[in-house]
Amino acid sequence: MPKEKNKDIEQRNFQSINGLELREETDNKNVIGGYAFKYNSPTLLNDVWGDEYLEEISSGCFDESLEFCQTPGNEIKALWNHDMTKPLGNTKAGTLRFNLEDTNGLYYDIELPNNSWGVDAKESVKRGDVDGSSFGFICLEDKWSKVEHNGKEIYKRTITKAILKEVSPCTFPAYDSSQIACRSFENLKKQNKEDIKLKEIAKEARMLEIEYENNKEII
Repeated sequence: MPKEKNKDIEQRNFQSINGLELREETDNKNVIGGYAFKYNSPTLLNDVWGDEYLEEISSGCFDESLEFCQTPGNEIKALWNHDMTKPLGNTKAGTLRFNLEDTNGLYYDIELPNNSWGVDAKESVKRGDVDGSSFGFICLEDKWSKVEHNGKEIYKRTITKAILKEVSPCTFPAYDSSQIACRSFENLKKQNKEDIKLKEIAKEARMLEIEYENNKEII
């Protein structure tokens, strides 16, 4: 199991086209399911300074995390609206399950508990009041690149390896940036500014060198 380099959890909310669904399995168990996210689907975000960038979750990003998610200490939890005091399911207990055969995205099922927030989740999803999902993760590896988007060049963050910590049916599904991503983006912009400055200095030095060589030939 990969080690957590950064214990700060990034959270993203995802609004799928079909939303969450409620269905009944055997033994009258209430189960809700939906996509936590779609793979390789860039989403346009803004950092705290208003600069735009894209972010996507690459397929295979959570492979190691999902492989060990049934072992103690590595379990993934399902929460009601991110509330740690209202657990809905757990991979270790088998009440949170993922469809690993789905190549479109990470699809999950939650076997709802028979308690107050379990009933709340069932009724809210059944009525369509809650139709989105959220997921929390710890990024281990990501990469930045420049891509064309709507006719202009823009940065894209691709998360290539991460630890999945939780999924949550949520009331307000809006895929938002995080402070961690914003800090990463800001560091990238600062580095690029420094690289540009170094290139300008090198260019000026080369021009002075050429000018010096030309003056020597005139003399």
